[in-house]
Amino acid sequence: MQRVLVATDFSPHADRALAHALELVKLFGAELEVFTSAYVPPQALAAMAVGMAPGLVDDARREAVQRVEALAGTLRARGVRASSSSSTEEPSTAICARAKELGSDLVALGTRGHTGLAHVVFGSIAERVARTAPCAVLTAHADSPGPAAPRRVLVPTDFSPDSEAALAWARLLVGRTGGKLVLLHAYDLPQLALTGTGLAVASVEKALADSAREKLAELRQTLNGIDVETHVSAARPDPAILDAIERVHADLVVLGTRGRTGLAHVVLGSTAERVIRRAHVPVVTCKNGARR
Repeated sequence: MQRVLVATDFSPHADRALAHALELVKLFGAELEVFTSAYVPPQALAAMAVGMAPGLVDDARREAVQRVEALAGTLRARGVRASSSSSTEEPSTAICARAKELGSDLVALGTRGHTGLAHVVFGSIAERVARTAPCAVLTAHADSPGPAAPRRVLVPTDFSPDSEAALAWARLLVGRTGGKLVLLHAYDLPQLALTGTGLAVASVEKALADSAREKLAELRQTLNGIDVETHVSAARPDPAILDAIERVHADLVVLGTRGRTGLAHVVLGSTAERVIRRAHVPVVTCKNGARR
């Protein structure tokens, strides 16, 4: 890991993401760039145009640039190789574009974890970045635990190429920290039991559990020199992951995401995004083929 891009809106959520990113920068000796988007939606500009003081938007944008430059200066004073950049474009698009331009190995940003109607109305910049960024993405809530070198890293796996990418990223991390990898495979038994196979539910569950344990054992054998424990859960993946975070005392989750967009995303959703929204430890999402 050589370059880390930290997107900030100067909120407590962004501050916590920055703090976790700094731990990784320290571990890997990486460079860090802090980035902000002083974006004003066109409809807001139109609404403010009537009676708005001339230059108000320009003043706000200058202030954002000054704040991000000052933040980079503070980090440099602490010995961090830090720079700054900014944009006036829509934040998620601008963050991903800057990450690609910079050749970032990781993007870090805060998330407010909106659920229900608030999520429908406001959406999530963090989730859109996790879906479309060209590299791994770290998200954190304001109430995430304080930053420290991760010691127990939970890696949910469905044995897909995206999960393999997440495992490779997590292995690289614990190789630096000396921590433990906790591998989790979850399968949604109620869903599978309704497929009309004619098998008793107990038989289906045993076959699935045995297969999962066998595959996890095979994965474990590839992780020479790494402390590993494995778990299997007969539950939907996102509740299983959230439960495992508490049960195994994970301080970081690393999981794969397929990065679906358009209709596929609307219909199928994303386990990774549901975990980002609800987990109160930092979450790193990875896609197969992304930089790491």
